[in-house]
Amino acid sequence: MSKDGLIAAAAMGEAQKANRGIAPYSYSDVRSAEQYTPKFKKVEGGPIFSAAKTGYSSIYWFRPIEVGHIIPNAKARFYATYSTNHNARGGIGLAYSNHPGGPWTNHGEIYVDTVEGNSTETPFVVWNEFEKLFFMYYQQSGAGINQSTLLATSPDMINWTRVGIVLDKPDNFPGDGHTGYFAVMRTAGKWYGFSVMGGGDFGRKALWGSPDGRSWVCHPHVMLGGNDATLNSTENFSRSNAGLFVYRGQTWWLGMLSAYASGGATTVARPAIALISDDWRTLKEKPSLIMDIPTLPWETTNMQSMTVAVFDGIIYVYYNTDNNVGLAYSVEV
Repeated sequence: MSKDGLIAAAAMGEAQKANRGIAPYSYSDVRSAEQYTPKFKKVEGGPIFSAAKTGYSSIYWFRPIEVGHIIPNAKARFYATYSTNHNARGGIGLAYSNHPGGPWTNHGEIYVDTVEGNSTETPFVVWNEFEKLFFMYYQQSGAGINQSTLLATSPDMINWTRVGIVLDKPDNFPGDGHTGYFAVMRTAGKWYGFSVMGGGDFGRKALWGSPDGRSWVCHPHVMLGGNDATLNSTENFSRSNAGLFVYRGQTWWLGMLSAYASGGATTVARPAIALISDDWRTLKEKPSLIMDIPTLPWETTNMQSMTVAVFDGIIYVYYNTDNNVGLAYSVEV
């Protein structure tokens, strides 16, 4: 091949390589979908964290956040909050590590709400750069109409100040008043979040919006139950046990598929991924599984919770089956 031909071939190769990072507006076939869908690898070996390290009898909602650039003299680059799982008292703990995959060192309990109600669980922490405070959303039974989402703030994720209820059932809204399991997102200067809107196996879901993370307004339309996207009447998809992120120019949902079951009941759940609509209210396609569970000796089919985080361009999926936490991460293909 001539010199000009070699240059042209090299240029074409670079163009094709660059194009692999740009997703099309829609898929023309199954091969296209497979090409542009993120791929994940599960961390082998034992769990990265477990209830046995915490002093709690159970573990729930293990979720890391990067703090090394925020907290002076932080214990490590990453802090992770977790809670008990449907415990009468509840409790929220902290672990820390210099890498998203661990090893994680347990700090111990950092918060339990004793002002009103009980079962302090499902923490979701967000850094509020305007107030220079960490906002922690959590659910509490016996507070508000039924089981509501509350807020506490902290400068260091160890010492917390209770604010009180931020999500409660709006008037004339269906459901029994359970507004817990809150997962928050920030974009374009606005705050958004998913919560349940009524408990039980067939509880509804809701989308909320806020200008500051303190005052929240519920979207007036109830969200569909989830089986509309799974195409399975006995299986829904989670909004709170999930994460949204942009990958190759499109917004994706990554979360749990499970049978309808509430209250910490044992059920079969699986992590899956799908494109999500621009208004975040519905999936654009049937979710596809990202990995099989169980395949490791410590795993069970009883996947209780799952959270998603993105650090340094890598998507991390933290999941717990019974009382052990596992990890999967995105890989280039």
